[in-house]
Parts: sequence; structure tokens; C-alpha cells
Amino acid sequence: MRSVAELILKEWNQFQQVRNEGGRASCQNHMKEFVMNRLAQFLTWDDAMRESYYEDLTEAESVGWNLLTEKYARMMASTAPEAYAALKKELPPVSEQKQALCEAIISIQVSWMEDFAKQYPNLAGQARKIHTSEDTEWQTSYETYLRGELLTYSEDLLQAYGAWIVTLYRAGKNLAEQIMTNTVHFYQYSSLEAVEKQVQK
Repeated sequence: MRSVAELILKEWNQFQQVRNEGGRASCQNHMKEFVMNRLAQFLTWDDAMRESYYEDLTEAESVGWNLLTEKYARMMASTAPEAYAALKKELPPVSEQKQALCEAIISIQVSWMEDFAKQYPNLAGQARKIHTSEDTEWQTSYETYLRGELLTYSEDLLQAYGAWIVTLYRAGKNLAEQIMTNTVHFYQYSSLEAVEKQVQK
């Protein structure tokens, strides 16, 4: 079983190979922030999902494909539709079943982020906009980012991830809050409430 660190390093290496139209993105130079953001997410996953994603990344590498490049390309369906139309044919096809499962997952996760924003409006105001309808050419929403990522998951990982999301939902847990809690701890804050008060000042 691979460690979380090994998973993030493999993702980081693929992220370094992503090529943007305007050249290298500034975020590709900030490994510390990348590691903290991805760690905040992957620490909420179980070992089986992390291993499945590691295998997805490895399999993509073996055939010369980059899942991080695909993720950002899929976001362009909303943020840069004309450019996306030109490169869509280069992306793996998405079945109607996979698309439907992604949208079902997204609806739950967007509702969690909306709940989080109501409880911590100042903190949420420092993050991405929530909805795809708020996308611009230069700003990608939480919903669009999530859709881009989920569409790169293999069928096996997506099924496991979707089942996990439903389990959290039925248990009344909020994944967005869990990830943000991890994030603020990495930045040396004691709690979400502490950051909310700090941002308010």
C-alpha cells in the first residue's frame, strides 16, 4: 500500500508536465501549497481509494497520458468553451453512466460547500466561487474544478468514491468542512472558527 506522500508526489510530477496556453502557471512553482491542499483532501480518503487513484495515475503514465492535463482540460468546457471544443476530441470519451454518476456526486458536494459558506462566510470568501455559473476565463469555480477531477477517475475509483460520498451524506457529515479543517490546521490555525474571526478583522 502506497503512502499518501507517494500519491501526492506522483500527482505533483504529472502536474509539472501540464502545459497551459499562456505558459507555465504560477501554481506549478508552489509545491508546498500543492502538497498541503492535496493532503487535506487525501487524508479524508480511505487506503483503498488512495491506492486506486495511485493506480489510475500509474496506468495513465504507462500509456503516455497525463490525468492532471486531462483534469484542467475538462474544466475548460466551462471556462474556455471555444478552446475546449478544439481539444475535446483528444480526451477519452465519457459514458452517460459515468457523467450521471459524476453529476450526482457533484450535487452533494456543492450542497456541502454551500452549507460551509453559510457557516463560515468570511473564510469561504477567500476560496473559489462555488458554482459553475460563476466561472470566468480566469476563475474556475469549486463545482467546475470538482467536475474536471471526477471525470478523470477510473470507473472503479468513481464507484468507490460515490459510495463513500453517499455514506458521509447519510451520516450527516460535511466533506467540505473536513477538508477545510485539515487545510487550516496545516496553516497553523487551531480551528475554522479561529480563521473566520481572523479573516473578519
